[in-house]
Amino acid sequence: MRRDTLEGLYRAHYRPALLYTLSLCGDPAQAEDVVSAAFETALLTLEEGSPGFRYWLLKVCRHRWLDEVRRGRRRHPAPPEDLPLTAPDDVLEGILREERYAALYRALARLPERPRELLTLHYFGGLPLARVGELAGLSPGAAKTALCRARQRLRQIMEEDGYEV
Repeated sequence: MRRDTLEGLYRAHYRPALLYTLSLCGDPAQAEDVVSAAFETALLTLEEGSPGFRYWLLKVCRHRWLDEVRRGRRRHPAPPEDLPLTAPDDVLEGILREERYAALYRALARLPERPRELLTLHYFGGLPLARVGELAGLSPGAAKTALCRARQRLRQIMEEDGYEV
């Protein structure tokens, strides 16, 4: 694969892959390691112009994380306050945005693994519902129902924490 092609894929898909992997493991350092390994796999095995790269990458991230869990390498999650957030253009706007992101991350972290994974794949990973269901091993109808319930539970957690949703 050409360097500029891989660089373009990296720029387009690194952040969604990192957010997805972070939702699985809860540890920023481990998530970065898993995503880096997934991109290494892409460099070695993927053909140029392959369709569905994001789906494939997220699937590789999930399998690599599961491999680490099986090997007993799962680390303890870092507190949400320690997560790096984007630098703001306007300071006040940036502070408010970071607080909303931190609140959302805290609420997501309180969800069970399956609902957290579904929400992250669909909303942060940008995968269509059919692909989310495939990756999670659910039928499209079951994925839609599970995603709806996950959104309702996330809303409930956010409201319990005092945020208007």
